[in-house]
Amino acid sequence: MLGWHISVYRQQGGRFDTANHADERGARVAVWQTGLGGLDWTADVARTKGHCLGGNGYPSRYTARAHDLLPAILSGPPNARNPWHSDPGDILGSKWVGRTLIDHEVAKACDPDEWLLVEAWDES
Repeated sequence: MLGWHISVYRQQGGRFDTANHADERGARVAVWQTGLGGLDWTADVARTKGHCLGGNGYPSRYTARAHDLLPAILSGPPNARNPWHSDPGDILGSKWVGRTLIDHEVAKACDPDEWLLVEAWDES
């Protein structure tokens, strides 16, 4: 399957400091699966309003403020597949949920100026 598995998290600590590649994930705001072009939106937000933290797709990490990320996520993450796609030969672990999830309570708890952490895993 070609595409991306994208998760957005609050930072474990220092929420008002720009995240870095080593920062610990806090509560998960959302998770979704996209096709090949599905990372474009995340990369664009990170490039224009946040930062790319690096990575090679296993994972790639980004950071941006909640007020830049949450509006699009809460209205349905861009290019999200729902339900998710899997190929017959894929090995699916117990944490594979198979559908887009948005934790509205976690999102509501985010301060607009808080820096969130985005992880994108290459599913190819």
